[in-house]
Amino acid sequence: MSQPMYEMEPLFELDLPEPKPKPVRKRRAKAATPAPAADREVTFLHTADWQLGMTRRFLTGEAQHTYAAARDAAVVRIGEIAAETGAEFVVVCGDVFDDPRVSTRVIRRTLDALGDYPVPVYLLPGNHDPLDATSVYTSAEFVAAKPDDVHVLDKPGVLRVRDGVSIVAAPWHTKHPSTDLVGDQLAALGPSDDIRIVVGHGGMDSLSPNPDPSIVVSAGVDAAVDALVDYVALGDRHSTTSVGDTGRVWYSGAPEVTAFDNVETAPGNVLQVSLRRGGQRSIDVQSHRVGQWAFRTLTQDVNSAADVERLRATLSAIVDKPHTVVQLALVGTLTVAENVLLEELLDEFGDRLAALTRWEREHDLTIVSGDIDLADLDLQGYAADAAAEIVERSADDPDARAALSLLLRLAGTVS
Repeated sequence: MSQPMYEMEPLFELDLPEPKPKPVRKRRAKAATPAPAADREVTFLHTADWQLGMTRRFLTGEAQHTYAAARDAAVVRIGEIAAETGAEFVVVCGDVFDDPRVSTRVIRRTLDALGDYPVPVYLLPGNHDPLDATSVYTSAEFVAAKPDDVHVLDKPGVLRVRDGVSIVAAPWHTKHPSTDLVGDQLAALGPSDDIRIVVGHGGMDSLSPNPDPSIVVSAGVDAAVDALVDYVALGDRHSTTSVGDTGRVWYSGAPEVTAFDNVETAPGNVLQVSLRRGGQRSIDVQSHRVGQWAFRTLTQDVNSAADVERLRATLSAIVDKPHTVVQLALVGTLTVAENVLLEELLDEFGDRLAALTRWEREHDLTIVSGDIDLADLDLQGYAADAAAEIVERSADDPDARAALSLLLRLAGTVS
């Protein structure tokens, strides 16, 4: 028989303390990586130097009216490009009008055109239309006709166009500022997350060094586009020009030509500017042609009838002659008979072109008497005697050569 199992009592009990719970070790949270700022983008149009109301002394009659109409058409075309490109607004960087005394017709027609724009327009007073006591912008006609979406940048400083986009305006309140107006505004800026567009007017020292206190100092502009602003839109220079190496400082140029191509090399454009900043910073500038006219300079040596014909071929090859003005700088020596051919040529192309003028500073054409066969003139009596005297005097007398030239043209003997 198996023995019964007995329960044994413990020999002793240990009075042990309860184990302490282990402390929960908290992990230090890692610093959160800041989310990149959302990219901000804007596309706008940059233009300047419309100088509406301008006339050109070498244009007369119909040509003057056609030129004025083309300048008005350029303004309308800018509004169309704003719609085509999706631009949010247009900045006009000074000299919208050529003179404070511009006609009420020009003021009202301009504001009608701007009222048709699909986007807001910001007008900066410049040296031709400053905000002085006679300002066109404070005239009763301008104030009454101004559409709601047309804004005059009459106060210097920062203007917020919309969330994330600001204009830094530097308007002219006098024709002769005593400081660099653009530099003054840049010096007052602090950091900002906004896309900032400087809207200014005036020459820049890196392009036209001179002691004028209003000259824009390029060093200050270069420093600003590196840290404080995204684009500097300038007016005053009538040729489309990128300044410096950043690609962020531009003169748009005038939308229609105002001077000959020895002065203006690239007029007739408006700039489409696209800016982005935030996670990345970028710029894209595209030029759109809006001008119709050309003011051309032609220089040529002329020393023979063959050279006159060569000039004819050059003038004949010009396209769109009714919208082209040519200034000639002819250098050489022609006989009276050869000069008759030249004058007939100039008369013809004076009719075919918008205008044909001489560049007086560079024009240096000498007319000599040459050999004239009076028998070809078929003159009799007193007329023959007078012609002989003119021929004799023409060797030394410019007036006599001019009279001989007229005589040959009237006689129609030169071919």
